[in-house]
Amino acid sequence: MIGRYILCVVFVIWGLVLGQIAGGLAGWFIDEVMGAGDIWRRVSIFCGSLLGGVIAFGNWRLRYERVNDTVHGSAQFASDKRVRQTLRRDRGLIVGRENRRGGGLLRHDAPGHLLTIAPTRSGKGVGAIIPNLLACDRSVFCLDPKGENTGVTYDRRRQFGPVHVLDPFGVTGMPQARYNPMDVLDPDNPDLAEDAAVLADALVYDPPAHLGEAHWNEEAKALIAGLMLHVACSRPKPERTLATVRDLLSGSPDEFDATLAEMQKSTSAGGLVRRAANRHLSKSDREAAGVLSSAQRHTHFLDSARLNAAMAGSDFRFSDLKTSWCTVFLVLPPDRIDTYARWLRLLVAQGLRELARTPAEEGPPVLFLLDEFATLGRLEPIERAFGLMAGYGVQLWPILQDMHQLWGAYGERAGTFLSNASLLQVFNVADYDTAEWISKSLGATTVAYETSGTSVSRAPNQFFSTHGSSTSTHLARRELMTPDEVMRLHPSLEILLRPGEAPVVAQKVRYYADPEFQGLFTVATPQTRAMRIAARAADAPQLSEPEPSPTAPGLAASARPPDAPPPS
Repeated sequence: MIGRYILCVVFVIWGLVLGQIAGGLAGWFIDEVMGAGDIWRRVSIFCGSLLGGVIAFGNWRLRYERVNDTVHGSAQFASDKRVRQTLRRDRGLIVGRENRRGGGLLRHDAPGHLLTIAPTRSGKGVGAIIPNLLACDRSVFCLDPKGENTGVTYDRRRQFGPVHVLDPFGVTGMPQARYNPMDVLDPDNPDLAEDAAVLADALVYDPPAHLGEAHWNEEAKALIAGLMLHVACSRPKPERTLATVRDLLSGSPDEFDATLAEMQKSTSAGGLVRRAANRHLSKSDREAAGVLSSAQRHTHFLDSARLNAAMAGSDFRFSDLKTSWCTVFLVLPPDRIDTYARWLRLLVAQGLRELARTPAEEGPPVLFLLDEFATLGRLEPIERAFGLMAGYGVQLWPILQDMHQLWGAYGERAGTFLSNASLLQVFNVADYDTAEWISKSLGATTVAYETSGTSVSRAPNQFFSTHGSSTSTHLARRELMTPDEVMRLHPSLEILLRPGEAPVVAQKVRYYADPEFQGLFTVATPQTRAMRIAARAADAPQLSEPEPSPTAPGLAASARPPDAPPPS
């Protein structure tokens, strides 16, 4: 590239020299032959020089014009100007920072869903989840399996509105909320059967490595849904829980037969309860035993007393997330995620279904921050929501470690997530297949390279030889970033992909170091967590409420709590 610019200068100088010669001859002709004055001689010299320079520069441009050709691809990274035009917003979800010294926060304010791909311990919480929990002026549903994000942002989220922490095992030490998924089953609701089917589908789940036979799982869903309908229609309010359903499934053979006989006599729910019992009783003894065993296996996690306490009643409804700003955290200890993943599936599915039925309010959509998304497995409500619910006041943000997690859970349907994501955030890629997919998504560009050669020729019977040289410019195809370049991207940088826009290389956000977030987060330590747990265990007053703090510099006014003073 530098050589071409040097050559350009040489061409221009050569043109100016020729122009001076041509101008001088023209001046002599005008002065001596035509007898014109000195002014015309000067004009002719200037015009000749200018013409020579233009011809020389044009010759260089014609020679190298093909360098900017896009015959092999036109992919390129977005310019700084385009980044500022499309991502430097006063509001929206924080997705990075301009890749320059002192660069501002980048915000994504499109209504579509988002997707983040980054390996474990690479800064997903530090750069994506926590910054948005600190600044997000909307309701948030946060899947926080380890409780780290809850501890850092709990006090801040309380400044926006009510916070409900579903933490059956007391990981965070926060006041615990309760939610009973069975509360949605209203005997007078015409959608009762579908509601029960959604809950049963969330309960019956096999990880990809332990897939059971589809027949047993489908029949187990039908049996569990029928028992849910029976409990919802025949039991008093305090007993309408999943713990009661588990009790019915775990009874003795005589007790289970008595339950089925009771269901056969039921006229509730338009005969749905009776039909569920008849479906099971019509099977052979061997098949019925297999279905019952499968249903018991999928509800085994309901034997947890802690979990049943968290589902014994409801302190809120998911529809509250649309009618007012509030935050819901779902927390599990890391060593219990596999065992109790069905509880997470249950609440995510129920939350999406309830919000889909609630009319959308004016203002930003409810944000679903789904950390450790792969723990949910394949969940039909999520797949459906990714294609439809951007227009229902819900915005999903799944967070994955690599593409294998998405492919493993959804197979060919993984394209639903990729094609409906309005922004894909990628950083610290450590998996080659993921890097290769990113490389292909970035596209190809056209690059130029030069070749040069020399030749020597001498005619017969001649003492002197003729030397010649040539330089050629060629165009070739090259990935904008190869897979290894994607994997070697600096740890402080990230790639943002958006439909219809050039990719962006941005800096990752670090909430603990960036000035925009100072004073907004709580430093979660084992000591503060122990204090909260001790206060709750002793039934003592909880830790005092934090005073609303002014929004730190850089956050938009829309990201301040309603009563917080403006930044000074």
